[in-house]
Amino acid sequence: REVAMLNLIKMERYQLFRNRIYQISTLAVFVLGFLMADTYLIDSPGNPGGEPKTLTDIWNSMIYDSTFLLILLSCLLAFLLGQEFSCRTIDREITAGHSRSHIFAARLVVLLPAFNLPAFVYPAAGCLRELSRFGLPDGGIFLQTVLRTLVYSLLQNSAFFLLPLLCCFRLRDMAKSVAAAALVTFTLALYLGYGMMLGFPVRFLPTFQIREAVVLSDWFYPEGLMVALIWYAVLIPAAWGAFRRCELK
Repeated sequence: REVAMLNLIKMERYQLFRNRIYQISTLAVFVLGFLMADTYLIDSPGNPGGEPKTLTDIWNSMIYDSTFLLILLSCLLAFLLGQEFSCRTIDREITAGHSRSHIFAARLVVLLPAFNLPAFVYPAAGCLRELSRFGLPDGGIFLQTVLRTLVYSLLQNSAFFLLPLLCCFRLRDMAKSVAAAALVTFTLALYLGYGMMLGFPVRFLPTFQIREAVVLSDWFYPEGLMVALIWYAVLIPAAWGAFRRCELK
């Protein structure tokens, strides 16, 4: 059973990273980050000190502002996973003898980290663009900041990406899944933007917690951990329940 699970994960990872749409999207995010880097010299939202003075400030600002990418990446995730239902890929995996629990777990293990990659490519491209301007005089601080924000972004982004996964497992149709993921994630993005301005409760959103983790300098951020765990505790069982009960034939 363990060998079958590992083989399924390897196959899923191989297929995803060879997918042209995923490759082109990741490259497009890199180009976007490279081109947008100079705008953070004027407007630096993740830097409480105002104008960025180091490469660390650029990284923080682009991580802080990269939440808009989650809408596009959520739609891409829904598109690629929805294709597996439309093309009956999952049906063939079940016919080949893989259990539903293994298929579900393989999707989580592969898709969640894989769709975090483009979100991290965006600030990395910006820092590459500004490296000649700022250099790395604070190299130790920069590496610590990168590691800390990557950990918390991975936790929160993955929680957010469970929404399009749930849409796919419930709707089992590519077009409907993309439409639902776009509607849900865009609505939450609007709520975050207006909620922060109008004082609405937004601390339950992973996208808000990403921004908080950037602004704070502590390694241990219990509220961010709690929010991510609550989203996992709600959405993973909901997605598994939908997939376990869905009719595949």
